[in-house]
Amino acid sequence: MAINKRILDELEKNLTIGKLIDIVAELYPNVEAAIFDDVRKTWTEFHEDIMKFAIGLHKMGLKKGDKAGVWAKNIYEWMVAWYALPKIGVTLIPMDSWYQPFEAEYILKHSEAAGLICTSDYISMIEGFKDKIPDLKYIVLMDSPETINTSMEEVVTMKSVMDVELSPENIQEVQNIQDSINKDEVTFILYTSGTTGKPKGAQLTHYNILRNTVDTANVMRCGPEDKYLIPVPFSHCFGNTLGITTATLTGSSMIPLLDQTPSIAMTKVMNEKVTVSHGTPTHFIRYIRYLQAHPEVDVSHLRTGIIAGAPCPPDTLRGIMDIMHMQDIVIGYGLTEASPIITLTQPDDPFEYRVNSVGKAIPDIDVRIVDDENNEVPIGESGELVVKGYNVMKGYYKSDFQPIDEKGYLHTGDLATVDENGYYKIVGRKKDMIIYGGFNVYPKVVEDFLIQHEDILEVAVVGVPDEEYGELVAAIIRKPEESTLTEQDVVDYCYGTINSPSVPRYVRFDIALPLSGRGKVQKYKLRATLKKMKEEGTLGPKLVPTAVKEKKKKNQ
Repeated sequence: MAINKRILDELEKNLTIGKLIDIVAELYPNVEAAIFDDVRKTWTEFHEDIMKFAIGLHKMGLKKGDKAGVWAKNIYEWMVAWYALPKIGVTLIPMDSWYQPFEAEYILKHSEAAGLICTSDYISMIEGFKDKIPDLKYIVLMDSPETINTSMEEVVTMKSVMDVELSPENIQEVQNIQDSINKDEVTFILYTSGTTGKPKGAQLTHYNILRNTVDTANVMRCGPEDKYLIPVPFSHCFGNTLGITTATLTGSSMIPLLDQTPSIAMTKVMNEKVTVSHGTPTHFIRYIRYLQAHPEVDVSHLRTGIIAGAPCPPDTLRGIMDIMHMQDIVIGYGLTEASPIITLTQPDDPFEYRVNSVGKAIPDIDVRIVDDENNEVPIGESGELVVKGYNVMKGYYKSDFQPIDEKGYLHTGDLATVDENGYYKIVGRKKDMIIYGGFNVYPKVVEDFLIQHEDILEVAVVGVPDEEYGELVAAIIRKPEESTLTEQDVVDYCYGTINSPSVPRYVRFDIALPLSGRGKVQKYKLRATLKKMKEEGTLGPKLVPTAVKEKKKKNQ
């Protein structure tokens, strides 16, 4: 089904994220928009909640040009915030649910956030750094607890903020702000971990996001009869743009997945007759394993979705098509800085292209493969993939480093090839980034944390291939001879302080670091050594944090 012509016409005029939800609520008033546990909302009801929250936030004091963090897992209230904030011109700052205090503090401070919309389980963290963030004036709790156990005067509940009238005057006040917003204004800053340490905020505009999701939705051919399962985090582009926004464009129903357990996910698919499911290869590998063990679970109504975040193994793609019945599944490649999609496969592409490439470039962008001197390389040769066009971000917020060259090309840092038919293949990474289940892990961030330990003299972090997650973090450490530090100690030192994907699952003290003539660690050699050890079975078992093991024991 094609996207409604009214939306497409408005897109090239001045469509903003706030306007989109107005149009969709008019086009599909009685279609279910959101299904979350016992919450079932039509597009009319969803729109009313969004309007109430936008009115309430404006009355509370948030104004056009302000920024607000959104810190929660995939819950209904996150979706309300995604549309309410753009209506009043407030830039949204998505925050990962597993952020530790120092990460949240840095992002809120660097972005100069005036507001924070979150769940109450983050209250104790916020209390620890609130005094260091003078710009943070408003804290809204999504889960609206009966009693708020905090001394912070800034804290209010989302329920109280939404306790407003949908009067003509209030609606018009929000409408006036919305009408003053240009589609090329920044509406969203997503902080991505950087190889140089501090996270960097990618600034995306209304047009960046909406045009990119239009191009994606056109490939998926969805409509108001479709239902989206969204297991990927709303704090990432995969969740908020390819999930929430793409579903909205076609009036499809959205089913956020809070619990990632495969049995829960596939039961939802069966009971709700889900037709669309996004995910990383890790998600689909788990679903396939579950369905193979439980053939009674009927997921035959599944049709399409997007695989992204990491390369998809051929056996996994075949399982998605045969066991999950998703014959129209598409594979996407991109990054936050590109809004995010750069290339997509098509449902009718031959299987060999769907499994051996990331598809062709989406319309109206310029994708090239270049060498270190920025010269385009011949077809079939590898080089860095760069992109120029409507989907490229406005740049990193308040950063001296910008990956966009003087000609306007965004340098992705990914090594790729393109064939004579225009199909791209990602063959490596210029950077040392590790992809764990679709999440980016930057070795330098992990190394900078580990080196603070008094018994760690030197450390190098690389990725090791993994059948389920794509890659796991491995830390090769040099310690003092008299040290009693164990591999398990290293894992436990990290767990609960840095985010879970960054916690090493392999730790070795007995591997010499390969050095270049200038004394730098040659990580490509280290990766090759560890990969070989993994294949030979000599790398050792995967390490599990003690706290996780104890939790599993209690639940047994």
